[in-house]
Amino acid sequence: MTEINLKGLNEKIYYDECDNGLKVYMWVNKRVNTFYGTLSVKYGSIHNEFKVGNKTYKTPAGVAHFLEHVKFNERKDVTAHDYFNKTGCDTNAFTTFNYTNYQVFGSENPKENIVHLLDFVQNDYFTKKIVNSEKGIITEEAKMGEDDPYTVMLFKHLDNLFNGYEHKKLITGTKEDIKKITLEDIKLVFNTFYHPENMFLIVTGNFNPYEIMEAVKENQNQKEFKEYLNPVRVIKKENKKVNKDYEELNINVTSKKIKIGIKIPKNILKEYDDLHIRIFLSILLKANFGNTSDFKDNLLEKELINSMSCMNEIFDDYVIIMFTIDSSYKEEILNLFNEKLKNIELTEKTFERMKKANIASLILEYEDVEFVNSVIQSEILFYGDVINNLKEIYENIKYEDILKFMKYLDLKERSVLILKPLEN
Repeated sequence: MTEINLKGLNEKIYYDECDNGLKVYMWVNKRVNTFYGTLSVKYGSIHNEFKVGNKTYKTPAGVAHFLEHVKFNERKDVTAHDYFNKTGCDTNAFTTFNYTNYQVFGSENPKENIVHLLDFVQNDYFTKKIVNSEKGIITEEAKMGEDDPYTVMLFKHLDNLFNGYEHKKLITGTKEDIKKITLEDIKLVFNTFYHPENMFLIVTGNFNPYEIMEAVKENQNQKEFKEYLNPVRVIKKENKKVNKDYEELNINVTSKKIKIGIKIPKNILKEYDDLHIRIFLSILLKANFGNTSDFKDNLLEKELINSMSCMNEIFDDYVIIMFTIDSSYKEEILNLFNEKLKNIELTEKTFERMKKANIASLILEYEDVEFVNSVIQSEILFYGDVINNLKEIYENIKYEDILKFMKYLDLKERSVLILKPLEN
């Protein structure tokens, strides 16, 4: 077992790997009485088309989420919930664009519960009856998503930003997609992606890491897995231009909302890795549009907005910035944003303040077992491994570095979505 020391944070992560390729990361916190285990599979809603060798496979949208649901069936009339209810643990799962995550949270017997998490996720029990009976449940969930204004807002905006990317499709799939899913689709993706080499286990909280690792290795050594097929996701070519630059939509919202999306090709930022892109953008967006920014203060003071939020994410070859503004003053807001986006600024004083705040938050992160689990998870998925020198990276960033980054930013390619309440 290897100890990954997180430089400057006085924390360490235990790391080991099973013979079958399953990677295990553990963070121990003796100040709590709970543990949190997550098993992540690098297979999400955007993996609808993939290649194994020279053969290409296509599945209906929503298969990743559908598999997440049926996976809880362990054998006839027995589910993972039955086991964890008896042990006093909570279990759940969720599907994202890039991965599927299975969880167990409890306060007793971490070894036995973590082993059972592995058992039910790696179990290949599927039947036509289960698939067909689950369709009604998942169709209802998809309907809820289609009726939820915030889900509609997000995916309508992604649809307007992207031309070909699978990110524009609902994670659940539509009702029509769900109807198309078959037992053969489920078995195909399970046998292709649900392999230990394509999974990683994270355990955080109060437990003995050596005991957990011994139990995990013993469990994995008792199972037989076929050779990993190394599937490769087929990524559709994406146009630099947005799919639709403006749209107005009447949906079930209580007040008018404005969404502004900016699409930036990553190749204009090729000098920077994904981590630095995220760090620089986070600082710039907080400085110019965050809660302590003059811009947001001015909009609130003039009562032009009720609220405003901003996020940024990397989708394959594009960086996306999305603003969500609660406001009835469309023209004023769009004009002010157009002007502000032409004049993104950052003083050295603000930069230093935000840099110190980010470093301080790194230290505070290592308190909550669920949050630390999600941080480790994100680093593995985004960057391939745990980053052990993040504090150092922040400390080494200079004001001149971010000024140079700003010169490469091109914020001209935008899509605007106006959401208006339904008329009575």
